[in-house]
Amino acid sequence: MTRRDQVLAKLSEDALLVTNPVNVRYLSNFTGSNGQLLLTKDPVFFTDGRYIEQSAQQVRDLDRQIYSGGTKLTDLLGKVLADRGITRLGVEASHVTLATMQRLRDGLSGIELIETTDVVEGVRQIKDEAEIEAIKRAQKVTEQAVLDALAAWESGMETDLAMDLEKRIRERADGLSFDIIVASGPHAALPHAEPRRERVSDENVLLIDIGSRVDGYCSDMTRTYLGPNASSEMRKVHDAVLAALEAGCAAVKPGVRCADVDKACRDVLMDAGYGEYFTHSTGHGVGLDIHEAPTLSTTSEDVLQPGMVVTVEPGVYLAGVGGVRIEDLLVVTEAGADNLTSLDRGANAPA
Repeated sequence: MTRRDQVLAKLSEDALLVTNPVNVRYLSNFTGSNGQLLLTKDPVFFTDGRYIEQSAQQVRDLDRQIYSGGTKLTDLLGKVLADRGITRLGVEASHVTLATMQRLRDGLSGIELIETTDVVEGVRQIKDEAEIEAIKRAQKVTEQAVLDALAAWESGMETDLAMDLEKRIRERADGLSFDIIVASGPHAALPHAEPRRERVSDENVLLIDIGSRVDGYCSDMTRTYLGPNASSEMRKVHDAVLAALEAGCAAVKPGVRCADVDKACRDVLMDAGYGEYFTHSTGHGVGLDIHEAPTLSTTSEDVLQPGMVVTVEPGVYLAGVGGVRIEDLLVVTEAGADNLTSLDRGANAPA
């Protein structure tokens, strides 16, 4: 089944109006900032006058309708719905504002708008071979950027190292999958630290969380390095987090509850005395979005399936001292899982 067929099979409504740009791209190949897809057995793509040429190049297999000047999306959409006798229209509730919903209600007289959630996202969880290959390429770019940047690094601020890493990624990939985290010393105790104009304390703790994007698909990886002046406590923390990561990765298999992968990591850190300092979920899906389904957390009801790409990223954060997070990226297979991350997990930075 095609991607569109898989989404249609999940619909109880007559049609679905896809407005999330990532979902539009997934189902139509359109990468512009404004496009909408009416998903039926005979889909229609809508965009504005800025994207006439781009949509002609990218959306070759669909009827395209362009609104510009005094014509509104609802004018064209309403006519298509009327021509096809569609009266019940699904709307991506998580991706439209209240104002947009009101405009749709005002402009689509006689159409019942039904709020839907995660219809396309549910299909996106399972990656095909081409998607997995793009993620693999993104991961290779990410790892090489870290290796090259650290090999050339002498001294500077956290922002300097982050900019160097970004430059190396942009030379090889579409760009970043998220803003790079570079945090040294006690600053590494912030799980989502932002690089500061402060000297990198590579004598102590250095945490790098980084990802690149290739053909729209993301990678994600975290490594934490300990310098010669790192405390014995931080070395103990690194050992515990590494053991938790190994337990979590070993638990990633088809049919396993995502909550059980989280538990595998959390149990190790609890036994090591650091359970209360692991303050976030264990992982998440990765694809066109850096954070997407499934979720690996204590409350997750998701179950791993072949084709899912997920992170495993336990962490321990000691305020005023430092933090350690180590993150790998895995694809679930029929037999277990393949780890897409090859960069050494050790505490010593690559030479």
